[in-house]
Amino acid sequence: MKLTSRKPVSISEKRRNNLQIERQRALAVRELYPWIEQLQVSLVFDDGGRHAFSPQSHTFFPPACAFFRFACPCADCDGDFDLREAMGALLADMSQGRRPSRTRGAKGRLSCEGVRLRDRTGSRPCAMTLEYQLAAA
Repeated sequence: MKLTSRKPVSISEKRRNNLQIERQRALAVRELYPWIEQLQVSLVFDDGGRHAFSPQSHTFFPPACAFFRFACPCADCDGDFDLREAMGALLADMSQGRRPSRTRGAKGRLSCEGVRLRDRTGSRPCAMTLEYQLAAA
């Protein structure tokens, strides 16, 4: 039996739980994009401050969930980065046979639209930006 906590769930826990539920509900890469052998996502975060955030790299194979939302690395932020549109555009282009080579890529930049806990009273957006690179084979 699982015991319930009396402590309220933090914003980061709620965000993490919601992302996990959505990831579990996502279809497999092979179901959405049967022509794809491998997808690579590289993420570089920057908040313009003194803190350096570790870059992330994710590789998706056909059985993996086609889930392309990534949480903001700031623990006190309720935002995330949604790469579904960018990935969809890249893969739609490949499905129509417009690829010049076996591997195709895309890159871009997004800003976090979440709000940091310490700034919630002023409702200021998080200053985190993401530079991403996508590659599909």
